Amino acid sequence: MGIRNLYHGLAVVVLAAGIVGCGGAGPSGSAGSAAPSNDPLALRYTCGRFNFGPEILGQGPGNAERDPNPAAEALRMHLAMPGPENDFLPDTGWMLVGIDAQGAEFVAIEGDLEMMMVSVENGPAGWKVGGWGGCQPRIVLAQGLGPAEWHFDSAAAVPGPETQVFDALVTEMNCASGRPADGRIVGPEVVASEGVVLVMFAVRPLPGGQNCPSNPSTRVTIDLGEPLGDRALLDGGRLPPGDPAQPRF
Repeated sequence: MGIRNLYHGLAVVVLAAGIVGCGGAGPSGSAGSAAPSNDPLALRYTCGRFNFGPEILGQGPGNAERDPNPAAEALRMHLAMPGPENDFLPDTGWMLVGIDAQGAEFVAIEGDLEMMMVSVENGPAGWKVGGWGGCQPRIVLAQGLGPAEWHFDSAAAVPGPETQVFDALVTEMNCASGRPADGRIVGPEVVASEGVVLVMFAVRPLPGGQNCPSNPSTRVTIDLGEPLGDRALLDGGRLPPGDPAQPRF
């Protein structure tokens, strides 16, 4: 089953407030399984300032670049400009994910679910594009938390249908001067639907400025609360959800 089908029609059960909203969190390195919410609109991701739900993956190409408003006009003007800096942006298929008096954000999804974003700002000179490029949407976290990704231990057996408890290797995505996230990991949050199980983590960042070498991973035991069955097991901290059998770092 493809990622688009998993999210089509918002057919997903979403996580409770432990990571996404205010609330408690399990200790680093411990097993945990939160009671999930059954409100699919609670799951939110972001590329910048505005939030959107996973249903965006199943909506198909948009046409917000045609809208009769000044933000869309600024987008059209930017897309029409020649040059290598923005030639990689698609000419059509844009979706408006948020707009207010200060600015707007548009996203477009390529065939492999890679997401592009253009941000438009409303300043003294009117609406103008302020930034653009590739976007990795990440789950919206409670204040004071930073993003994390997780993957399977390559030396261990990959979880199968009977698996309920397994170890994950969790990596902090923010700069941490090459230090592990031991004692600072929040989660896991487990989200179970008919076709997919999403597992998410967050990290309490280190104080002060940090250098940015690669961060080591921290081993965390996850209890799904029930056997995995024939569902897909994915990292729900990013959109589209990541395959933990294929770590990106």
